[in-house]
Amino acid sequence: MKKGLLLLFCVFLLFGSTGVGFGQGSSCGSLDPFCAGNEELVFPNSNANNSNVVNGEPGPDYGCLLSQPYPAWFYLQVEETGNLRFNISQFQNEDGSGSQYDVDFIVWGPFERTDDYCTNESLSAENIVDCSYEPDAVEQMDILNAQAGQVYVVLITNYDELPGFISLQQTNADQANSGSTDCGILDEVLGPDRFLCDEDETTLDATTDGVERYEWYRFNEMNNAFEIIENEEEPTLTVTNSGRYRVIVYENITGQADEDEIEVAFYSEPVASVPEKLYICDPTQTTIDLTLTSAEILSGNTSEENYRVNFYETSQDLEDENPISNTTAFPVDGAREIIARVEGLESGCYSQEISFDIELSFIPENFLPEESVLCVNLDGSVNQEAGIGEDLGVNYDYEWIAEGNSISTDAILNFTEMPDFNDVSLIVTDSRSGCSVQLTTTLLTYSRPEMVSVEIEGSDFTGGYLITAEASGGIGSENTSYEYRADNGAWQQSGVFRNLNPGSHIISAREINGCGETTSDDFFLVGYPRFFTPNADGYNDTWNINNTAEIQILKLYVFDRYGKLIKELTPGGEGWDGTYNGRALPADDYWFRVEFEMQDGKRDHFGANFTLKR
Repeated sequence: MKKGLLLLFCVFLLFGSTGVGFGQGSSCGSLDPFCAGNEELVFPNSNANNSNVVNGEPGPDYGCLLSQPYPAWFYLQVEETGNLRFNISQFQNEDGSGSQYDVDFIVWGPFERTDDYCTNESLSAENIVDCSYEPDAVEQMDILNAQAGQVYVVLITNYDELPGFISLQQTNADQANSGSTDCGILDEVLGPDRFLCDEDETTLDATTDGVERYEWYRFNEMNNAFEIIENEEEPTLTVTNSGRYRVIVYENITGQADEDEIEVAFYSEPVASVPEKLYICDPTQTTIDLTLTSAEILSGNTSEENYRVNFYETSQDLEDENPISNTTAFPVDGAREIIARVEGLESGCYSQEISFDIELSFIPENFLPEESVLCVNLDGSVNQEAGIGEDLGVNYDYEWIAEGNSISTDAILNFTEMPDFNDVSLIVTDSRSGCSVQLTTTLLTYSRPEMVSVEIEGSDFTGGYLITAEASGGIGSENTSYEYRADNGAWQQSGVFRNLNPGSHIISAREINGCGETTSDDFFLVGYPRFFTPNADGYNDTWNINNTAEIQILKLYVFDRYGKLIKELTPGGEGWDGTYNGRALPADDYWFRVEFEMQDGKRDHFGANFTLKR
């Protein structure tokens, strides 16, 4: 126990209460906040230079403090539950140097924030938590198992009554089961900043127990300062404009002020516009860039904030907030639907969801061949309008290009005269999808053959005729080929004909791409008739063999089937009428023998049968 303790205590009781002035924290009614963590808190002590309160006020139970010279009152609020241990020291100088001064303290509590903790009932013996009246310059203050939100009242005295500095520091802040103190009384009561989507107003609520009054402020961007909102003194404030707001509250017991701030921003709900379909133009394409639709989707928004388009494969992905990550190379293997919505990057607001389709749009690539045939007349003119290409329908646009120049936008490229270029390109565009393909064709210009020549070899008497036809002349004849036919027979690739019956014939040749045909001159094949009908109808009434330029008939005999000579005929004469000695012979097969001389002077003979029909 300090020397002279009892006498000094009595003196203070007699004379210490005569002062009427108070220094800061010199009475319980003027409590200062007390909080200290790992950092040391240093402040001037109470002494004759700054306070005329030389002893503690009457009423409280001061416990072990037999005297309370130059009291300094504090309140302590617990932030985190745990044990609190503080070192309280008093030295001559602020940096802890110089003389050491005796420091004493007492702690009452715990109290609720709403309690009136400066009454005699509060500062009573049963509420004393810790107390020290030792003659030491460094004291240890312990508050065990302090609960978050509780308040404690601390009194620190200056026993030596000399000017100096008091130091406070929590010594167990980093230890297990340690608590912490909080000088504030709001504890971020307004909550986090608010970004409101498609709302007109919001209410800020700063309601706090033990608060006497409220002041509300709004930040003015023009003068860069908070300005008080007049006539707003309630715990709540209804806000209709974006801005930075501050509330200042004043504790009802100590008048201690604390504040909190919040940013409020009102945003319109983002708009997601439905874009046009995305199309896959290439059959070999395996991915697609979904962001090609972003500009259309965002088109309905203002510049209120920055936006992002999120794409989703399914509604479940949207619900799970699992957007597509590879939006610029999204894998596709066919037509499908994609879901999208717009997100405000500052506000976090979302638009309503929309959807759009991915569709296939493949333009046929084989309707324009690598080579296209243009048929013309022998003089190079186009006999009638001819064209190349194919009309795919109303949903396609066309552009024909020759030698770098656009020459037509029609589906069919028509010609009225032979073109002066060989290659022509066609760009076909699907007007719905924008997909396009470029095709190129080489023009092949042909006409019918200019002439058909016929070469005749052999005879009906020497194994039959061999007829060889050849088409020649005409435009493009060196690059094309022809088909042939005799009379009205079937077309064939070869111009060689065998086994043509004796008589008048023509050979026709046509260009294989359909560019026309040309017919040879008539030619006559000499031969023997295979039958005749002597019925006086004027047709095949007699049988004979005539001379030709190739064959000169020397002798001609007719026999019956038994070898009996029936008639010797004169070449070029009237022929045999089917009688013998004026008597009509029956229908039957008869035989002939002819002796002839060919054009080259060679002589030969030939025999065969023919038929008499009645």
